[in-house]
Amino acid sequence: DNGQLFEGTGSQGNTGISMVAKVDYQTGSILEKKELDQKYFGEGITILNDQLFQLTWQENTCFVYDKNSFKKLKEFSYDGEGWGLCNDGEHLIMSDGSERLSFRDPSNFALKKVIEVYSNEGPVKALNELEYINGKIFANVYQTDYIVVIDPKSGAVEKRIDASLVALDHRKTGEVLNGIAYMPESKQLFITGKNWPSLLEIGLVE
Repeated sequence: DNGQLFEGTGSQGNTGISMVAKVDYQTGSILEKKELDQKYFGEGITILNDQLFQLTWQENTCFVYDKNSFKKLKEFSYDGEGWGLCNDGEHLIMSDGSERLSFRDPSNFALKKVIEVYSNEGPVKALNELEYINGKIFANVYQTDYIVVIDPKSGAVEKRIDASLVALDHRKTGEVLNGIAYMPESKQLFITGKNWPSLLEIGLVE
């Protein structure tokens, strides 16, 4: 957001801390952070209208913060699980681990519409981290090294990005591929994964 990388992490209980943070993307240094209570498992984040929205996995809660101060402004409740979150400038777009993406009103989290994501092989489930880039939704497919590019109107998968070689070289002791960020000013695309040691700037090749 305006050149500043925001990161959301997920952990629960004694295994670690869930937080949102401002991170220097060039050095990895945490500039500022806000931790969640240990009962919450942090999930997807997105920024819209100077507010940062953060989902939780199984706690049915979306936290809303001032993006600059991280002061909590409000919270919303929802049914089901929270996985990934992005926005199209008007709606929040949320994944829940299935093939469904929910479009929600950022003022009250009311459900506006749902699309189902399909490829030529059928429904694409386990949609996780989301990023809205140039009119398309980019989504990690959980426990795979693939990112799918989705038409937000129809739910059709238009492209599939194979990041398996990148994951092989850079995952190290980390876990799943699960992080997408885009800087529209410079058209830089970044990916990472859970507990990966690096944030990677990538280019896409047909």
